[in-house]
Amino acid sequence: MQEEELKENILREPGATYGSKAGLPKNYINPFEDWAFKKIFASETSKEVTKAFLNAVLAGKRKIVSIELGTNEYPGEIKSEGGVVFDFICTDVSGVKFLVEVQRQKQQFFKERSLFYASRLISDQSTKGDKEWKYNLKEVYSISLLEEFCLPDTDSDKYIHEVSLCNIETGAIFYDKLKFFYIEVMKFDKKENELETELENWLYYLKNISKMTEEPQFLKTSELKQFVYLANYANLTDEERARHRAIQKVKWDNKNVMDYAIESGIENGIENRIHKYSVGLAREFLAAGVSMAEVLKCTKLSEEEILADK
Repeated sequence: MQEEELKENILREPGATYGSKAGLPKNYINPFEDWAFKKIFASETSKEVTKAFLNAVLAGKRKIVSIELGTNEYPGEIKSEGGVVFDFICTDVSGVKFLVEVQRQKQQFFKERSLFYASRLISDQSTKGDKEWKYNLKEVYSISLLEEFCLPDTDSDKYIHEVSLCNIETGAIFYDKLKFFYIEVMKFDKKENELETELENWLYYLKNISKMTEEPQFLKTSELKQFVYLANYANLTDEERARHRAIQKVKWDNKNVMDYAIESGIENGIENRIHKYSVGLAREFLAAGVSMAEVLKCTKLSEEEILADK
């Protein structure tokens, strides 16, 4: 897709208001930020980017022709059960579902969480009230990008892991309609002139685009060019720029608070101080129009903590 055509499509999206690019810094957003990841991979203007990335991950195991973006919110099946919010979900023409998410930091019970999320996409396929349904499930692919941590007990030189149900004794695949792909971005350390596969190209720019101050040259596909265009700070809406600056402020301020505590030898009460500070920043986010779901993911706070005694 040519740049002018892409720009025209983006400007046609409801609510898209773009300011002047004059005087804006030449840099790129971090695609692993929650809102940025959704912008780049889960909008109507980015379907070709998403399809190309998924095909690179699947590497011939499945060829996606077209996709439709789906809801990323799944309520609990009973009142007492909490719902889940995915980074994004898409479905191909055969009804196969793809769950794609970013996990930025190590989380307790991450494997269990990953399995739970994929299971929700399986259980959601049941035809409510249809007694004749024969459990003919569609495939579900779960793709997780791990930014700042790795799975335990994995090879130091292997950054992508494909997991499925298998027979322990023989290693034969027991069920081939549920597959997990875990991509450990930390382990990917190839330089630009060393890239060989389509997936390596995607991982290189996903990992390094936010550090670049000039537009990358010699991009091999139109989808990568579109990815770079969408990640360009100058091409954000005014609202997106404000959100980007707010998120950076939280990261920098939290780091400064922690660094000061360490340098000053402050121990007693530091966790409480950081918590109060984070709550204050979260409320600033909400006042600036950032959604509660994004605030919760960025600050790691609960909604009750943010709204308590407000």
